Formats: sequence, C-alpha cells, structure tokens
Amino acid sequence: MMKFFSNKWTKRVISLLSLVYCAFVGFFAYFSIYYNMVVTQPQQATTMVTAVSVIMLIIMLYTREQFFTKLSSIFLLPAMVLPILMYFGQWNILVPPLVVALVIFFFSGMGETGKTVWGTLILLIYLVASLIYFVVTSMFAPSTVTTTILSGNSPSGLYRCTVNETVDSSNGSTKVTIEPNAMDKDFTLVLFQIKGLERDVMIERPMQPNVTIEWKTEKRADISKDLKKISNNIEVTLSEKQMAILGRDAYKVTFSDGSEQTMSGEAYHGVIIPLTAEMRKELETDATELALDGMGPNTKNICGVSVEDLRTIRLSSLTDEELARLGVPEEGDVLYYNGKVVFRYYIAILEEYFALDKRELGLW
Repeated sequence: MMKFFSNKWTKRVISLLSLVYCAFVGFFAYFSIYYNMVVTQPQQATTMVTAVSVIMLIIMLYTREQFFTKLSSIFLLPAMVLPILMYFGQWNILVPPLVVALVIFFFSGMGETGKTVWGTLILLIYLVASLIYFVVTSMFAPSTVTTTILSGNSPSGLYRCTVNETVDSSNGSTKVTIEPNAMDKDFTLVLFQIKGLERDVMIERPMQPNVTIEWKTEKRADISKDLKKISNNIEVTLSEKQMAILGRDAYKVTFSDGSEQTMSGEAYHGVIIPLTAEMRKELETDATELALDGMGPNTKNICGVSVEDLRTIRLSSLTDEELARLGVPEEGDVLYYNGKVVFRYYIAILEEYFALDKRELGLW
C-alpha cells in the first residue's frame, strides 16, 4: 500500500483533484459577482465546507510536489479575493477555503523564489482590490437608512418582492422592488440569489405610514381588458426576436436614394452601406463600406441613411393569440400596492424585465 501511494503516477493522478477544487473556488468567485449568498442551513453548510476543505488540504499536501498542485496553489488565493469582498462576514463559508489556499501556497513544492514573486503579486492583488472596492463603495454609499418592511413571493413562485423604506432629508420614500425567483441557484444548504436584475416598480414620496401588498393571480385576457380601459395608447418595446416571432419587421430603413425598406432584425444587422469618395473624405476613413448597425447618428447623416425603430408598438394591437406566441401564460402574477397595481407578469414578459443580457455587474 505504501508503495502504491509513493508512486509518482499515483500522485500525479490524485493531483488532478486540486484542479477540481481550484475550479470550485473559481465558480465561487464567479457566483460572488452575480449572486447574493444566503446560508440557509449554517451548521450543516459549515460542516460540509470544512470537511471538503480538510480532505482537499490533505490531498494537496500529499501531492504538493506535482505540477497541478503547484499550479492550483498559485491561483487559489487570487480566486478568493472576490468572495472575501462580496461575502464579507460569511466567515463560516470563507475561512475553510482561505486556509487551504494559504497553507498549500506556503507548503507547496514551488521554489522559494517563485513563492516570493507570486506572494508579492498576490499581496498586491489583495491590497489593490480591497482599496478599489472600499473606495468605490464608500463613494456611492447613500447617506440614508433603508429598511425592508415587507417581503414575499408571488403565488407562482416566479417573483419575489420587497418593500423598502428609506429615511432621508426629504421625508423619505417607500419603494417596491421585484426580482426573479426562478434564476436563483439553490444548493440545499446555500442559496445563491441572483442580483443585478432588481426592478423598481414603484417609488412613492414621502414615506408612507401604512403599506399593504397583495399578490393575485389574474388571467391574460382580463389584464388586456384592464389595460385597454386605462388607455389604448399604452406602448411596449419588443426585442428583435419577439418581432420575428410575430412575423413583423423590426426596422424601417431609408437609403440615400430615397428608397425605403422594412426589415427584420436579422436582415438589418446584415445591411452594408457602400461609401462614396465624398463620404470617405468626410468620415476620414479608407473603408469602402460600413455596416449599418455599427453606424452612429453622425455617420448615418453623412451617408444619407435614416433608421426608424418599429419595435415599439401599441399593446392594444397585440391579439391574445400573439401574446401567447410571445410566451405570456394564460394567467400569472399581479402585485397590488395599497390597492393599486404596480406589477403585471404580462408586461414583465413582453418587455423582458429579467433578461440576463440586462443584468448589471454586481460588484457593488
């Protein structure tokens, strides 16, 4: 048995586990940017993370002379920078992998010169990252006090809402925020709630003394009728993909010769405008043609091209069948704030409130 474990190929194969652990920490760093961490079962989560970290530390010390372990020892500490900053205070989850990273860095088979160089660089990374983070967060930190007074999930479980009261110098405000529930990552012991997709659906000043919220399930057809009663001129802006689903053109292009053409988003992104010698001179370019979708307002003006966006349409023009084709379920969640509608699932789907391409970087 001793001969088996002392074999260099055994160590090389087992050292691959250090890369797996390093990848795990890398995913943890990624999650810290886009998700808030909520430890739902602290005791069990701490036990699991500690146990895994201890096992991995033993394995990495056993294979400390192997290339993959040395490589992991370099990247583990930098990978922990973001989790430490973003989840500061969640020490039961942060300390075990941080201890593993520190111990294996100092006890790996890497030469002293390498440790000195990489150690200096890693220390600089920690210092600079911490400085930038705390300076930026302090600059943008509001001089107000915000308290969550109400929260709850919608009947379908697809959305969650929070009602926040903000105390400031101008009598404060009450704000209702909606977030998607379906995009969270639930790992039983730890829940990662997506961030960067918060949608403020109502802000009221001054701060309201009595607040009630109520979720209801309403039918698509009934919501359409209610919106038409409010106004026939309510508009929504659809995406190019949604316009294609409806079989409608997304843009109207007027060319320099006066001709007009309506086209889909896909066709629009393929339009190439040839440049005359006069255009090239005015644009100060040697290019003989330019892509229309890459042109700014001034370039379009010089080329004599104009584009009208057709994606903003009247909600009343959409039939119930078309709404179904756009992915609006027959019924869904509607939120009432003090008896007034502030959120309809119907509009959230049409305007893609919670599309991932609209997610904001959640560093602060």
